[in-house]
Amino acid sequence: MLKNPFKTYRITGVYFFSSAIIIILLIGIVSAVSYSGTSRQVASNTSYYQQRLLNELSKKVSTSLIGIEQTSLTAAKNLDLLYNRLQDSDAYERLRVENELRSQLNYLVFGTPILQSIHVYANYPFTSDTQAPVTFNTLSKLQQEPWYASIVDTDSAWLGEHTIISNGREESVISFARKVINNSNQYYSLMVFNIKVSSIKQLISSEDDMAKMALLDAAGRLIAHSGEEANLQAATRTLNGEMVQPSGSLRSGDDFFVWAKSPDAQWTLFEVSSWNEMTKGSKSMAKLFLLLGVSTIVLVLLITLFLSRRFMKPMNQLVRAMGEFSPGEAQTLPTDYTNEFGKLFHGYRKLTHRIEDLYDSLDEKHKQQRAAELKSLQTMINPHFLYNTLDQINWTAIEAGQDKISAMLAQVASMFRLVLTNTDSLVAVSEEIAHIDCYLKFQQLRWEERLTYTVEIDDDAKDCLMPKVMMQPFIENAFVHGFHGVRAAELRVRISREDNQLHVQITDNGRGLADNWQHKPRKRGGYGLRNVRERLDALFGSQYRLSLVNREQGGVQVDILFPISEK
Repeated sequence: MLKNPFKTYRITGVYFFSSAIIIILLIGIVSAVSYSGTSRQVASNTSYYQQRLLNELSKKVSTSLIGIEQTSLTAAKNLDLLYNRLQDSDAYERLRVENELRSQLNYLVFGTPILQSIHVYANYPFTSDTQAPVTFNTLSKLQQEPWYASIVDTDSAWLGEHTIISNGREESVISFARKVINNSNQYYSLMVFNIKVSSIKQLISSEDDMAKMALLDAAGRLIAHSGEEANLQAATRTLNGEMVQPSGSLRSGDDFFVWAKSPDAQWTLFEVSSWNEMTKGSKSMAKLFLLLGVSTIVLVLLITLFLSRRFMKPMNQLVRAMGEFSPGEAQTLPTDYTNEFGKLFHGYRKLTHRIEDLYDSLDEKHKQQRAAELKSLQTMINPHFLYNTLDQINWTAIEAGQDKISAMLAQVASMFRLVLTNTDSLVAVSEEIAHIDCYLKFQQLRWEERLTYTVEIDDDAKDCLMPKVMMQPFIENAFVHGFHGVRAAELRVRISREDNQLHVQITDNGRGLADNWQHKPRKRGGYGLRNVRERLDALFGSQYRLSLVNREQGGVQVDILFPISEK
């Protein structure tokens, strides 16, 4: 079970640590809120400006790539016109047409800065120079290209970044492939326009060349990129299905993605940034807040410790004075306090003066009690005188041969001894039964075989306490009033426990109670019953019950119930 610190520990410690915990929580909350708000603001600003930048880049890239597509369309139509002339001309004309076609394509390559080369695949046996910007290949070689599957089912398609052999070395390009179809809707040639990857990267790269950007086509395939390809491929898979809006942002772990689509939605440009790098400033600010918070906590705790000690100093003085208080010994408490502490000191001095007065009064009463006890010791001669007198009469009866009188005197002496030796208000049930037993034996000697009595006690009632000499007045009334003129007297006493109460029941077969016996004036007697009621009232208040009723079969039944008290 948790203890209440305000009731258990020192006030200084509770005040100090409570203030520390509250300040630490406040600093932590402020730092967390500050970091969270700053991070969100940084992400929002970054997303806004990056989207604007990507939109501009997307427009430039889209313009360049659409220009390639339009150029390819024009080149395909020219090839179709010239290709027909190749089929129906003589050798000289074919050579002239071939040179014209090569010249047109070379003009396109040299006139378009981002275009690296053009590869033409056809069944016509063009002469080709592998070092030239325009290369002619047979259609059979087309199937050996790794990107062939991307163009099988479409008339035109963008091909992702791949390498070609140019001028005896490998060159990274992205390509646009367009099929050449004749008037009969038959595909007989393929033109591949190779774009320098460096040119695309130059369009989508930042000045510091640290940005991680990627260009996707309408199908979500990676066409060109600036940065590590593996990471951007993974980013592409992450963004798959997320880029529904024309522009937006998304955070995944340490990666923060911002994307923008071209107006015709054919191209998507996205950038990957490091969230930790973006929020480095926010973290630095949060650390600064924490540093300031810790400094503030230390300063506030020192001030709190100083104030708590100053506040607790007079309280400790008062507590120490209370612990060392002894009547008659002078105590020095500060007298220069005029606030609440001064009132406490003044009240404590008044209290100690009052306590000393009470001690003096108790000392005087103790002296008076000692004097009363001396007088009481003198009066103890009377019980001893009574015991000795009864003993002398008993011996006289024995010498005279009056055994019955001797036995009766012995029972009376035992009764007086039990009554006078114990001055407690409550006695054990066994002691009260011993007293009643002496009285009944005394009456047995007088009534002889005409008297029959029983005493029953439950085992769980033997250790209980009951008022002293409570039953004798009722038993005595039975012999004095109830058994008057009765040949055979019967008396029964029973003591039992009922829940949390002790039940004493006394029954006899006497003449019973007279009508209006409670209100009938008495010339003598009646003090025993009144005495029992007064003592029960004093001991138990309203928690007891006493009843006297006539029995149907004759006689009186007495029932007394009162709360249980044990030794």
